Amino acid sequence: MTGKPIRRVVIAGAGQGGVHAASSLRRLGYTGELTLVSAESCPPYQRPPLSKAFLLDADPALVELHDPAHYESIGATLVLGDPVTGVDLASREISSASGTTTPYDHLVLATGSRPRSISELRGLRNVFHLHDRSDSTALGGRLRDARSMLLIGGGFIGLEIATAAIDLGCQVTVVERMPSILEHAVPPQVADFLLRKHRERGVEFYLGRSVVTWTAEDDRLESITTEDGTRISADLVVVGIGSAPSTELAEQAGLVVDGGVVVDSRLRTSDPHVSGIGDCARFPLDGRVERLTSVQHAMDSALHVAKQIVGQDAPYRPVPWFWTDQAGVKVQMAGVPRAEYDRTEVTTGPADGLFAIRCFRGDRFVGGTTVAMPAEHVKMRRELAAELAPSR
Repeated sequence: MTGKPIRRVVIAGAGQGGVHAASSLRRLGYTGELTLVSAESCPPYQRPPLSKAFLLDADPALVELHDPAHYESIGATLVLGDPVTGVDLASREISSASGTTTPYDHLVLATGSRPRSISELRGLRNVFHLHDRSDSTALGGRLRDARSMLLIGGGFIGLEIATAAIDLGCQVTVVERMPSILEHAVPPQVADFLLRKHRERGVEFYLGRSVVTWTAEDDRLESITTEDGTRISADLVVVGIGSAPSTELAEQAGLVVDGGVVVDSRLRTSDPHVSGIGDCARFPLDGRVERLTSVQHAMDSALHVAKQIVGQDAPYRPVPWFWTDQAGVKVQMAGVPRAEYDRTEVTTGPADGLFAIRCFRGDRFVGGTTVAMPAEHVKMRRELAAELAPSR
């Protein structure tokens, strides 16, 4: 990767991307030292179930990435509960919260992202964000006893939480400042379909409205008021207004950061001995600079960096894909979420509620979304991978 043998790899972050990078390195024949550092004290786990099944049943088996013996079997040193606090690019070593230092030949930043918050609501005991396993455990426990939940934001994670809350018998209200849920994330037809499905399950929506004031008492949020004067109260409040990349470590090190850790087409940062993967990184894709927040991108970028480390040089050209399970429906997306398009084609399935939308820029297929049509989703991904451009 840098012309010299890489004998020591350190991975900062033990989420899905960091763990996959470690496992991929061994599968590809890397024989050097391998250290995986996690800020959390529990074994590495996967995040998608945190807003779905794990909320309903906080069973660690639902989220476990690997048996604990896996890390020993691949010869990786797994450090738990001792986050990386500093990177010295000149001496090529990291420092951890415990005061220990670890040298590296190549460092992989897999620091992920964190949920955006509303500063005025921080510290209130009935206000929740969903980021890690402890958040999901706490929220799931409270949902079982709550009669009502207010969700601020109509994005993927929030609407998955709303689905679980309804399953637990909780009344759910959603306030979203945009005129639609999932704005710019899915085609309008899909957003409208999901909105109808959520409403059929009893979710109440206030769209195109922002929260302007709130009242709190005894460290508890009592109510919020929207810009049109609507006052809403609930037992629990969940803030789901997107995520921000965790770039503090990169900034401390002096790496280039701009809306994420800036990496090139090989996922290298401004220091060639440091790579960035997953949610924290911004990389060139389809003529744009993108930051993708998905499990698949975390794993794809992790595998790509592992290949780079063992000498398999190539640009990173993924076919992004995503999924969400909400309101009893599986929606799958392929392609760059914000890709510009000027034409769509709709295909209906053999039953009501099954459809697919293909998006085109001119005659070029740039991405699509399917509702309960997994085979069509796979077909879209294959076409994107083959750089096909179906004509009218």
